[in-house]
Amino acid sequence: MNDYKPILGHLLVRLLIASPFFAIGLTGAAFVASPFFTLAGAIIVAKPLARLLAEPFGSLFFPNKHYDRPQPIYGIPLARKQEGHYEEALAGFLEIAHGWPDQVQAWIEMLDVAINCLHDGARAESIFQQGMAALQDDAARQRLAEMYVALKSQLPPAQPPVRAPLPLPTGRPPPE
Repeated sequence: MNDYKPILGHLLVRLLIASPFFAIGLTGAAFVASPFFTLAGAIIVAKPLARLLAEPFGSLFFPNKHYDRPQPIYGIPLARKQEGHYEEALAGFLEIAHGWPDQVQAWIEMLDVAINCLHDGARAESIFQQGMAALQDDAARQRLAEMYVALKSQLPPAQPPVRAPLPLPTGRPPPE
C-alpha cells in the first residue's frame, strides 16, 4: 500500500475546507448549531484520516510485495534428495536455476547434493563454475563461493588408488 503522500495531500485539502467549520463549531459562534459545524468538519476530514490510520494495518493483509511470476518450488527436488534419487534432485535444482537465474539457493542445493550425497568433488567444481557464470548479483556469487568453500571442506580427501604390493627381491627366480 504505502500511499502516504496522496493520503496526506487529500487530508491537507480537506483540512483547508473543514477549517471554517471547525472555527465556527469550536468557538461557539453559531451557539446552538456549533456542534453541528464541528461534526460537519469532522465528517469532511474523516475519510483521509481513516485511510491514514488504516494504512499500516492494511499492509499486513495486503502487502506491497508481489511477484510477476510464481516462485520456484523446491519441494520436489528436495523430496527426490531425501528419497535418494540424487540425479533427479540435481535435474530439478538445475531446472530451477535456469528458470529463475537469481536463485542462488538452487546452486547451493546442487553443490550439497554433489558433495554430501554423491561425494563427487569434480562435479561440485563444475556446478560451482556454472553457478558463478550464471548468477548476475555479486552478493549471490559471494554467497555461492562461501557455501562452496564450506561444503567442500566436508568432502572426504581423495584416496590414492590401491595397488598390489610390489614383490620384494628375495634372490630366488620368479615362480613360473
